[in-house]
Amino acid sequence: MIRLHDLHKQYREGGDMRHVLSGFSAEITDGQRVALVGRSGVGKSTLLNLISGMDAPDRGEIRIDDAVITAMNEAHRTLYRRRHIGFVFQFFNLIPTLTVIENLQLPLQLNGLLNDAGRERAARLLARVGLADRAGSFPEQLSGGEQQRIAIARALVHRPRVLLADEPTGTLDEDTSSVVLTLLDELTRAEAMTLVMVTHSPEVAARMDRIIRLVDGRPVEA
Repeated sequence: MIRLHDLHKQYREGGDMRHVLSGFSAEITDGQRVALVGRSGVGKSTLLNLISGMDAPDRGEIRIDDAVITAMNEAHRTLYRRRHIGFVFQFFNLIPTLTVIENLQLPLQLNGLLNDAGRERAARLLARVGLADRAGSFPEQLSGGEQQRIAIARALVHRPRVLLADEPTGTLDEDTSSVVLTLLDELTRAEAMTLVMVTHSPEVAARMDRIIRLVDGRPVEA
């Protein structure tokens, strides 16, 4: 269960303060698949960053199960995110100097899980996303769709409780987007993960269990 209570966040723009979240509260149940929608700049990506602990709210509380993310310092948030949260970015964020399999194994290495079982899981995921034959390739040798499939596998390899996805198909064409979304759907369902996805696409949002629209820094159920 993700519990978000009375979240406030503002940023300075020039000489002004811009309020992004203004009392945002919501609960997301275990295993639920949620789309965050709304106009650009309304705070969707900010909300993902707060849930993941990459940023902290000015006020409010974030809980994931019994863990109070907002009570942790930055170092503890980093450790929690590394173990319990997966993140899929719009622009892949693969490390260019690592091969495909090394990118995929990185979360396991960071969590002390790069043992025989971990390597086997990484290999299985690589095969599941259809790229077993690209294990030794570097990211620049892959298409955008292939890179995003690797990014999804990397986000799932350490079996996180929560998967956050920020416009994961935003840079892909329609056919490639459909392939990536199907993979994301199948893999997260198989692992019974909670999925929170930012999207501008009504078609993508319609594939989720629930849609939350952000309006004036607060949630509106769509």
